[in-house]
Amino acid sequence: MKKEPERVEMDIQKIFLTPPNTMKEKITLVLMMVVVFIMFFGPVTFTEISPVKGIFLSALPAISISWGWMVLLRSLFRKREFCKDAKPQGKKGGTGKKK
Repeated sequence: MKKEPERVEMDIQKIFLTPPNTMKEKITLVLMMVVVFIMFFGPVTFTEISPVKGIFLSALPAISISWGWMVLLRSLFRKREFCKDAKPQGKKGGTGKKK
């Protein structure tokens, strides 16, 4: 018998704007940025573009592609941390209402 996958509503703003907070995320992001930067900067070195402009042209896609992969990995493997809370948690032992 197959288990039905659980559907959760993702908090898009939280998943995109939260900076990497674990060491694993930071290392993954830096490695992806370096690899993508090298991929984009390699062909630029054989052109007549100035080095500063080449670095800038290679850094923009490296940052955006790496952050996109980070968001994808978060949405696949860390869903619980980035889903919208269905019910807010109040204080224990109370109803949350003030008299």
